[in-house]
Amino acid sequence: IIENLPRTSSEMCYDAFMYVITVAPIKRGIPVNELSYFTGEDIEPGALVTVPLRGRQTPALVIRSTSAGEAKSEIKRAEFALKKLKSIHAKHFFRKEFVDTCMETANYYATTTGAVIHSTFPNALILSNKVTALNALTLPPIDKQKRRSEKYIFQAEDSERRAAYKSHIREVFARNASCYFILPSIQDIEHAYAGLEKGIQEYTFILHSGLTKKELERRWKAITTMTHPVLIIGTPLFLAIPRYDIESIILDRESASAYALQGRPFIDLRHFTETFATAIGADIILGDLFLRAETLYRKERGFLEALQRPKYRLFSTAKQTIVDMRRSGEQPATGKVAICSADLVDVLEDVRAKGTHCFILGVRRGFAPMTVCGDCGTVVSCIRCSAPMVLHRKGQSVVDSPQSLAKEGNANKDNHSASIFLCHRCGLEKDTEILCGHCGGWRLTPLGIGITQAEETIRRRFPDTRIFRIDRDVIKNHAEAQAIVGKFYQTPGSIMIGTEMAIPYLTTPLAAVAILSVNSLLTMPDFRMGERVFRLLITLREKAREHFLVQTRDPTIPLFALATEGNIGEFLRTELDVRQRLLYPPFSTLLKFTYEGKK
Repeated sequence: IIENLPRTSSEMCYDAFMYVITVAPIKRGIPVNELSYFTGEDIEPGALVTVPLRGRQTPALVIRSTSAGEAKSEIKRAEFALKKLKSIHAKHFFRKEFVDTCMETANYYATTTGAVIHSTFPNALILSNKVTALNALTLPPIDKQKRRSEKYIFQAEDSERRAAYKSHIREVFARNASCYFILPSIQDIEHAYAGLEKGIQEYTFILHSGLTKKELERRWKAITTMTHPVLIIGTPLFLAIPRYDIESIILDRESASAYALQGRPFIDLRHFTETFATAIGADIILGDLFLRAETLYRKERGFLEALQRPKYRLFSTAKQTIVDMRRSGEQPATGKVAICSADLVDVLEDVRAKGTHCFILGVRRGFAPMTVCGDCGTVVSCIRCSAPMVLHRKGQSVVDSPQSLAKEGNANKDNHSASIFLCHRCGLEKDTEILCGHCGGWRLTPLGIGITQAEETIRRRFPDTRIFRIDRDVIKNHAEAQAIVGKFYQTPGSIMIGTEMAIPYLTTPLAAVAILSVNSLLTMPDFRMGERVFRLLITLREKAREHFLVQTRDPTIPLFALATEGNIGEFLRTELDVRQRLLYPPFSTLLKFTYEGKK
């Protein structure tokens, strides 16, 4: 019909019936932030559509819609033909504040809006028909006035923070408003639920990536259709849920590294959450035992308020011991560096005698973190990614006693001594029967203390003691970790050896906590590493009731003494002083540029 009309009439119909839709593909790895398509329907920003992209139908967020008449000159100048938008999935899917937050975050981190949405909303629910139908029915109240967002910090022990949060949530409920409680891991979420749901169980919901799509859809429906205020305990991935009565967001364990995405688009979910809270007019509370130095500096500058007076000195009933491992010296028979000091052996003997429990932290997986050539000093490295190869034992029992090892048969015992090199970066395995790649030498020497080496040493010293282990080499999922920790707490006089992965599961105080060594962490080229090690030590110190022991080959490093004293204030002062002199954050913003090319 349009073709048969005069030119002016044809252009008028074209203007009236055609629209150019600008969308952001919800996908990682798309170098462009916006793509344009034409459609015969005016679609409002925030709608969810599917667009043809690289031969596939890809979900995308509508950013804006323009009539073809207004965009006529741009269309004529374009070097490509616009494709037609065929599928509109949902006209109202994301709330406006969530879209604005994604766009602001994309601008801040120099990435695309679609990549941010892909990282801040569960992919399983993006094209869910049930979620689409629910979001379409849940619209913002027209007459509700936006609140002013207040920002608070809360630095105190876990028990004190949990009690204050419980009281705060009741106050929010009394205002007929809802609360979103954010935590970084499934274990943290389930532990918090057990302490917060009493009295409000029917209004408390858990949301995390460990739930099935069907269960997520069921809980999404319950949350969005309930008229009573709700408490949502989950990760930041579910902030887009359309509850327009959320007036408080609590982000606990604020220092957890899990909030910073390790892959593209490399955004920090703490920044995203704070921006979103401001957009919806909700108060936000940043809580932890020891908040990040950048956060505490913002408090000093007046950008954040204190919910309660921050604690800069922590009390502990445990005996604090720093052991100089240089005095332990070499083991005369083997020439190897000692792994367990006499002080640690005494602590373990005390635990066994009293029938209590001890946790021992090892920061390195495997048997030996590094292997070098004794002739030329070359490190055995991965041929794919150049990372140092880690020596591992194969077929080793890691979660039970030596008695259970005997039941597995001689075949497994032979396997017990077999070793491989494993790259922790790309997963490449290599046989240990190799020569130096540089000089061809055969004198390859393992260096450092891995967690399996420590386990073998302690098993030999205490053959009748139940010893458990948690690290990524033996624990495949959340349920396995919970089961092992449950057995550990049920076994009097037992010992748990683990990496940092085990810490969130240690929810009950322990008689003794020991650190084999953290000196290797301090050699990593990260200006935040001192702060990370200090936080690790005081976190474990809080879990100890009778003994807290730190082994180190350099006891003169000040953070060891400050950590055992629980002196957060002095550590923060010296840390900020160093950062200011070196112009590190929070006194600057660091930008990283990466250029890659073919060899």
